[in-house]
This record gives sequence, structure tokens and C-alpha cells, in this order.
Amino acid sequence: MLDYLIIALFAFAGGSLRYWIGIFLPKIGGFPIGTLAANLIGCFIFSWLVKHILSDRDVSGRLILGLGIGFCGALTTFSSFALDTMQLMQAGQWGLAFLYLLLSFAGGLAMTYFGEAIYHKGVQADL
Repeated sequence: MLDYLIIALFAFAGGSLRYWIGIFLPKIGGFPIGTLAANLIGCFIFSWLVKHILSDRDVSGRLILGLGIGFCGALTTFSSFALDTMQLMQAGQWGLAFLYLLLSFAGGLAMTYFGEAIYHKGVQADL
């Protein structure tokens, strides 16, 4: 039962951050900047933070659940990504739809790579 509460509390924080990113970075010409930013930030946070937490054997599994499933799960969203892409295509904005797809996939991989690289750099600095 406590696991559900931990996930819910972290999800509240991640979902709230996602909401504020969407308010701060609204769509411009139909391009979903807020969704893109939230998903890229979530990719970075998940790979960086959770990697650090998983490498520390003294950290509670509940914190990992909270950050990974709760916070990052609520911050990022495939459903908004798919809906935004579909809306761009339905509006005939094929170029923007392709750009959004490209930035989402390539950007997500790049942010995950940066999170990993920062983790590995920190590990090497500790040696």
C-alpha cells in the first residue's frame, strides 16, 4: 500500500511539472514545444537520476519507484506525443509533424545519452 502512495505523490509532482512546462511553453504554430520539452527533460532525468540511485545500494526501492514510475512516468507521456503528432498531420502540417517526430526520438536518445555520460563521468571522477 505504501508503494502506491509513494508513486502517487511523485506522480503528482511529475504531472504538475508537466502541466507548468505546458503553460510556460505553449504550442507555437501548432508545434507542441511543451510536450517535447517535458519528454526530453524526463529522458534526461530518468537516465541520470535513476542511474545514480540504482548504483547506490543504500537507497530505498521506494525512492526508485517514486522517481522512475511516479515522477518520470507522469512527466513524460507517449499519449500526448501521439496526439500532438496526429493533430499536426490532420492540420496538414506534415513538415512540423516530421520535425516533431525527429526531435522527439533523436532528442530523447540524446538526452538519455547525456544522462548516462554525466553518470559515467561522475563514476570515473570518484575512482
